[in-house]
Amino acid sequence: MYRTSAIVSLLALVLLVPGAALAVNTGSADFTNYVSAGDSLTAGFVSGSLIDTSQQHDYPSIIASQAGVADFEQPLVSPPGIPNVLHLVGLFPAVIVPEPGPQGHPENLNLPRLYNNLAVPGETAGTMITVKSDVPSTGHPGLHDLILRGFGTQLQEVIGAKPTFVTLWIGNNDALGAATTGDVTKLTPLPVFTQEYQTIVGAIASMTHAKMAIANIPDVTSIPFVTTIPTILVDPTTNQPVIFNGHPVPLIGPKGLLGPSDHVLLSAGPDLAKGLGIPRPIGTGLPLPASDVLLAADAATIDNQIAGYNAVIQATAQQVGAAFVDANALLKQLATTGIEVGGIPFSAAFLTGGVFAYDGVHPTHFGYAFVANAFIAAINEKFGADIPPADLSAAMFDESIGNPMAAAAAASRESSAASSSSAASPMVWTQYLFTAEAMRNLESVLVTPGGTGSGGHHHRHH
Repeated sequence: MYRTSAIVSLLALVLLVPGAALAVNTGSADFTNYVSAGDSLTAGFVSGSLIDTSQQHDYPSIIASQAGVADFEQPLVSPPGIPNVLHLVGLFPAVIVPEPGPQGHPENLNLPRLYNNLAVPGETAGTMITVKSDVPSTGHPGLHDLILRGFGTQLQEVIGAKPTFVTLWIGNNDALGAATTGDVTKLTPLPVFTQEYQTIVGAIASMTHAKMAIANIPDVTSIPFVTTIPTILVDPTTNQPVIFNGHPVPLIGPKGLLGPSDHVLLSAGPDLAKGLGIPRPIGTGLPLPASDVLLAADAATIDNQIAGYNAVIQATAQQVGAAFVDANALLKQLATTGIEVGGIPFSAAFLTGGVFAYDGVHPTHFGYAFVANAFIAAINEKFGADIPPADLSAAMFDESIGNPMAAAAAASRESSAASSSSAASPMVWTQYLFTAEAMRNLESVLVTPGGTGSGGHHHRHH
């Protein structure tokens, strides 16, 4: 009995090791040359950084491992990543800053072939077609040169890799920048997105004849970056609303008092700490800037636009016979009911939910494993495969960035000294300080370089 249990446990671990070659029934899907394409969600970006400890647990690596792919190459970056990975240094409030020191460096830049994972953080549907190199003059050099290495645009390299199977998850950044800045002018117009998306999928299908698995766009207004900070004043020492004359105290936005359907963005923490958005006499009485707030009407506009994008994505996937992954439904499930694995609840809650890392945008190792299993299920159904799902328990108990069971303990250790001295400090009226340094760290790579084509007008992205 012990021997059987040990063998089963060992097999479960092997299934999560990238590069483990196994005899797996992939049905009519041919993983001889598997290539993944997309943006930071496919690149394995975690906590504002491209870093090898997370890249090795991204969803394409897991799919490759589960499908028995022996050689899946990625543009790995040594710790502390590019840019430096974010971490938690306090709990009261939760202070998020980049790791100190010089950034990491590429580990396999001279690979004598194209990478299997060609996803570029910050990519939109438009830039996937038009941009092949970074633009350092903008001050936001991006990661095209690191990943694409000047051989072509991402689309050109996907085709040039001559894949037998492709996973595609692109379009997230056509909506994300609007949500993370409160500016709906950053949305890609639907006719433009339609043309760009159909161009990408059509080119891959006609020029490689590879089978595909395609994911749609999540509801970016439900990510922790958007939903974590309440629109009312909360006492950070008790986590309870401040009550005045029997009612909660609403924060002040650029157009007046915020309502329950508005959103205060995670980046607003430093401004709240200065008293902005907080009524007198507790705060300054001055409003939060527009870039700190996503108003309800704008959130609805973003949601409607994503629905339009997703209709295009699903129809295009059907036209080429691709497996379809409903990532939008997955995030809605996490944001509403959550999921339970092994008796442990997971949700979209910031820091404690276990699914999103310290930037409030990208998944943890567990989150990526959850996404990988959704892709695997769709591939199995569409192509008659029997690829085993990844064992989520391994991702649940690692010391990964944003792990709910590791985050609190680590932050408690790091903040013990700060907490002991904070009693004499003025009250900071926010539970979360996503510092300006953390935001600059994130924006240094999440700004798509200016370029030709319709993709050049977007700004803050995955």
